[in-house]
Amino acid sequence: MHGELIEFNERLHRALVAKEALVSQMRQELIDLRGPVPGDLSQTSEDQSLSDFEISNRALINVWIPSVFLRGKAANAFHVYQVYIRIKDDEWNVYRRYTEFRALHHQLQSAFPQVRAYNFPPKKAIGNKDAKFVEERRKQLQSYLRSVMNKVIQMVPEFAASPKKETLVQLVPFLVDVAPAGEPLNKNSRPKVVSRFPKLSRGHPREMRNVEPQSGDL
Repeated sequence: MHGELIEFNERLHRALVAKEALVSQMRQELIDLRGPVPGDLSQTSEDQSLSDFEISNRALINVWIPSVFLRGKAANAFHVYQVYIRIKDDEWNVYRRYTEFRALHHQLQSAFPQVRAYNFPPKKAIGNKDAKFVEERRKQLQSYLRSVMNKVIQMVPEFAASPKKETLVQLVPFLVDVAPAGEPLNKNSRPKVVSRFPKLSRGHPREMRNVEPQSGDL
């Protein structure tokens, strides 16, 4: 009887460990797909200082990078990242190159030294044609923007209390939904897209055909 109890406890323990691992995996997949879930404190080390009020509001302010696509041809080709922002029921897209992300990072470091601790993907001139590299950079930039958003919520109580698109784009002009001069980004000008999600939210454009990412001068 004693041996049977020990064996039963071992089986139960293994089952619990397996279920915990599955829950953790599914939670991470949900975060990757839809952004931080309410109460999630895993985005940055500073999140432990967020109040319950800030955490509840953060769930209403989320950022994704669902797609990466190529513009230009041959040696002049470069990647553009689709940045999708949602504040409550307000949502919009902006399109930025990696160089623009780097410029944002340098600006924020000057204003907020804590930003230096954020995981920002380094520049890479060789090997940037690999699809795995493009996908990994997409994830890193998405995580970085979410860390920046958490910092905005911490540093600007007025915005946390009443989050609005107009306020956010004043605080972070990087998120203004205006195409760069001379480079209109309309539906007809977007080449091969790597879309992560079939539908981001109600009213979002239909999913584009899933194509392997291409790479050039990032």
